[in-house]
Amino acid sequence: MPLCPPVAVCTMKILALAPALLAVALAQDTRNVTEPHYPPACAVLAAQLSAPRGVLSDAAERTPDTARIQDAIDRCEPGKAVALRPAGPHQIFLAGPLQLKPGVTLLVDAGAAIFASRNPRDYDSAPGSCGVVNERRGPGCKPFLTADHAPASGIMGDGAIDGRGGSTLLGQDVTWWDLAHTAKVLDQSQAVPRMLSVRQSNNFTLYRITLRNSPNFHVGVDQTDGFTAWGVKIKTPKTARNTDGIDPSSSTNVTIAHCEIDTGDDNVAIKTGATGAATHMTIAHNHFYSGHGMSIGSGTSGGVSQIRVTDLTIDGADNGIRIKSDRSRGGLVEDVTYENVCMRNVTNPILLTSMYTTFPGDRLPVYRNITLQDVRAETPGYITYLGVDPDHKLQVALHNVDVPSIQTRTENADVSATSGNPVTCSFAAYPAIPTAPAAAQTVPPDDPTFYVAASGTGDYYSVQRAIDVAPEGATISIAPGAYREVLKITKPGIHLRSAYTDPKKTVIVFGKSAGDSGGTLNSAAVEVRADGFTAENLTFANDFNATHPQLPQGSQALALLVTGDRAVFHNMRFLGNQDTLYAGSKSCRGPEGPCTPARQYFADCYIEGNVDFIFGDGKTVFENCEIHSNRQSGGYIIAQSKHYPDQDSAYVFDHCRLTAAPGVEHVWLGRPWRPLATVIFLNTEMDASVEPAGWREWHPGETHSLDTAYYAEYNSAGDGAHPSERDPHTHKLTAAEAARYDPQHFLAGSDGWNPRAISQTAGR
Repeated sequence: MPLCPPVAVCTMKILALAPALLAVALAQDTRNVTEPHYPPACAVLAAQLSAPRGVLSDAAERTPDTARIQDAIDRCEPGKAVALRPAGPHQIFLAGPLQLKPGVTLLVDAGAAIFASRNPRDYDSAPGSCGVVNERRGPGCKPFLTADHAPASGIMGDGAIDGRGGSTLLGQDVTWWDLAHTAKVLDQSQAVPRMLSVRQSNNFTLYRITLRNSPNFHVGVDQTDGFTAWGVKIKTPKTARNTDGIDPSSSTNVTIAHCEIDTGDDNVAIKTGATGAATHMTIAHNHFYSGHGMSIGSGTSGGVSQIRVTDLTIDGADNGIRIKSDRSRGGLVEDVTYENVCMRNVTNPILLTSMYTTFPGDRLPVYRNITLQDVRAETPGYITYLGVDPDHKLQVALHNVDVPSIQTRTENADVSATSGNPVTCSFAAYPAIPTAPAAAQTVPPDDPTFYVAASGTGDYYSVQRAIDVAPEGATISIAPGAYREVLKITKPGIHLRSAYTDPKKTVIVFGKSAGDSGGTLNSAAVEVRADGFTAENLTFANDFNATHPQLPQGSQALALLVTGDRAVFHNMRFLGNQDTLYAGSKSCRGPEGPCTPARQYFADCYIEGNVDFIFGDGKTVFENCEIHSNRQSGGYIIAQSKHYPDQDSAYVFDHCRLTAAPGVEHVWLGRPWRPLATVIFLNTEMDASVEPAGWREWHPGETHSLDTAYYAEYNSAGDGAHPSERDPHTHKLTAAEAARYDPQHFLAGSDGWNPRAISQTAGR
């Protein structure tokens, strides 16, 4: 095979091939790409700085090499290279943003490294625009290295380019990676520089170079015909956010070959948008380690086609084979072949999803003619085939695919499978540390939190998906947005939270009812059956009655069902109409006697509904909560259901407020769902909507449960208190009797549980 120059395009001639071979030949770079070579040098620059233990001195930080490197690039003839070489103990070049020129290669020799400036002002696209976290995307940062309309340029050499993403910024007590993590937690936008941006620079070549520790994407390629990355090493900690390896976007004739990529986001991500399609790409003979896998998307609106991934090993990544898009930026992805792929220790070996985010829109993702052939995973993981809807099904063919599954989700997908001979996998050794000096850095800790964001900036777009993957005791942080899904929590110790203290910003909502789900206790938008659950700063809502009439029967629609013990809800909102919130015990009265009570604690919460909208048989305290009735004709707040005399079950409302929507009248404190119902109100402000009698029979004139129920009050206040007009069965407590219901004592149990301490910790 003839040797192509590093920037040349060699046309592949396709003769009379069999149809199957022809399809494979089309699905790849149309060039005949072979190993590049170094061009001759037009200038040689010697390093003048050293970095013992990866640290430049303060004086060195003030003497960058930007001007002399840029001047050498500007003076260099096309077809030649500016060579950067070590000189004795001096191995480091320090630079701010550099601009590559047409036909010129930047060559970093073995033992030398370029360190990127730590000064955010060097990268400002507008004054003060870089090195910040913003609620909205702003002007941002210039890339460290740019090839813009610079055809036949490149970066080569056995040296390294270090973005210093983990080094403290000048004038700020944070690193680039710290900013990225803060933006992830707050679901905002970080302004940090990319390492290399290649734009409209045809026949660009990356060869042998090591790219390390980029603040953001390592390599972005846009609107370029002819891009080669050969023998490139990319090494950045897996905890460094948004540090994609190589991202070719709206480009054609791309080859990524013989590369080692170990990073904190997509190892490779093929993207496209309004600037054009992404076509004819070959990703061959590569080894991926940490990262988010071999990805297509999330932007696919311009179309992705003729992609061939072959001879790939993925070892320790979060994802393996991944196509991701959504209704806001989807498009046609077709003629994509993955062959001879081996994986191990990959959480999601196959993840083909049309719901990368929950953004609405009419740019529908369509995936067809997707082929996986001779693919094997040595360890089990999660498999997803998710088309956008029944009219736009995912079409994927599996030929000799051996991937053990922990869980497989297949929706709106046509998946065909054929068997074949076993695939033999041989994983590459972890790449050696490059000889060039590495910048000292602080590696971001492995954050155990699972981040969910409807915008796609988190680890997951679905809260339930994060719950499914998370281990017991995990914290799941949910970014602002509306998440229309049903949650089922069966793992102990799960903690759901939003970093924003306004619970209106982050909403889990679904609409189903007793009538369409097989009963009241099957209708919850959020169902918590595991012990040790906590939630804060969120809204749980069931909006069934918002779009359906509230009928006499079948309209029960729970926002929350909780039967787990030691559950804490802090600064939460629960929205519904009939049967909004069920707080109960797991089971009662089996062969071994009465049930053990499930203890629940609600602090600083808002609960809205109209008919029996707080109900169940838990041992539950509501402290400093607003209980809001929303139906003009009134209704019932509480339907407590203690079953047996020896059952330790009661609802306690302490320092709460009972309010109602304007014009609402005839609100009853409650009615006994079971004859032994037990409810205590302490220090509660009641507005004028509350009926003077307070309590009512379940069926007046038919039932007589008020005779056996225990309803008590202490120090009620407001226009709805009416102590002298309460139903005569109501108990009036003394201060000493009321003190027994303090949650720290009432909910302590044999394990000494203190829910107040948990709630106060959660609220920080």
